[in-house]
Amino acid sequence: MNEDFLRAVHCVHRIALGAGAGGSLACILGGVANQPQFYHSWLVAWLFFTGISCGSLVIVMLQALTGGQWGVAVQRFSEAAMLTLPLMTVFFVPVLIGIHDLFPWSRADALVVHPKWEHKMGYLNLPFFALRGFLFFAIVGALAFRIRHWSVLQDKEGGILPGKRIRILSGGGLVVYVLAMNFISTDWVMSLAPDWYSTVFVVIFLAGQFLTALALMTLLLVVSAGRAPFAELIQAKHFHDLGNLLLTFVIFWIYVSFCQFLIIWSGNLPKEISWYLQRSASGWKLVALFLMIFQFLIPLGLLLFRGIKRKPARLALVSVLILCANIVNVYWLVAPAFHPEGVHFHWLDLATLIAIGGFWTIVFLRFLKRQPLLPLHPEEVLRHA
Repeated sequence: MNEDFLRAVHCVHRIALGAGAGGSLACILGGVANQPQFYHSWLVAWLFFTGISCGSLVIVMLQALTGGQWGVAVQRFSEAAMLTLPLMTVFFVPVLIGIHDLFPWSRADALVVHPKWEHKMGYLNLPFFALRGFLFFAIVGALAFRIRHWSVLQDKEGGILPGKRIRILSGGGLVVYVLAMNFISTDWVMSLAPDWYSTVFVVIFLAGQFLTALALMTLLLVVSAGRAPFAELIQAKHFHDLGNLLLTFVIFWIYVSFCQFLIIWSGNLPKEISWYLQRSASGWKLVALFLMIFQFLIPLGLLLFRGIKRKPARLALVSVLILCANIVNVYWLVAPAFHPEGVHFHWLDLATLIAIGGFWTIVFLRFLKRQPLLPLHPEEVLRHA
């Protein structure tokens, strides 16, 4: 890693440290003043950054299975991002501490207020909830660090064996990941409204995570493209491929989201439509409209142009737009459970994003500095370049 890049990393590290410390202080003060709001804001921020970590793991596994130069270009960024999963495991603890302020099924009077939830309590209880959460992090963390181990080994020794092992693990890992995420999306988001359930929701959740991680990786590549070792190797084709992937998953995200809405709304069953009725109140309609415009229509319109996808600066703007829209998307999935009367923004929403984002960035940079920014044997990483 050249000195210019190291200086940039150190500068970002100092900023991230300040953001993490300042955001943490604000969270402590806010938590003392308004404990429920702190936990509500923490859940949104934690889900957003956990989604980036998990989505980055999917990027690495997907590239291992399909090949492609786009994946090699962002491989080290994606590996560093997926290795932040232990940090997100630690940040899961405040969710457990504030569980009574977050999940209505965990409260002492849950069955008194909602006796129909009795048959769900075998699944929705604090010990089992915590066990599933830590088990999920153990599984995805083990996948991430094992893949990283073989990736490092491939740099050191070369040969096709490490890459072959990564592909084999990625094939089974993606299946396990999707199955595990089916439970986790139910626990962390759907159980905020225990009366509601959707079999499509996990697909929407996964699509959002992957899209967010891919947008961040694309942005990082654009920022790094002018520095060694990227300057001589990264071409317009890499950005074009990443732009096509962004376009694909922007369309896929809106497709599965609309399918869920259409099926539930046409069925018009009270338990199923309750989730959308809650998000149709007052200002929540405007949030849905914002997502339609800024997470779908504008990115779709821009990414259809070849000139946008092949120009790094323009593609970076689209990536930033998708990242910001996905923060709002996570907020829209979670916050109406706490504020059904209408949109409610609080300064802790920003403070928790800054605090978690600062520490996430520190850990990300720590792992990024440990390995060369590009694989040393890219020809052995690629299968179908």
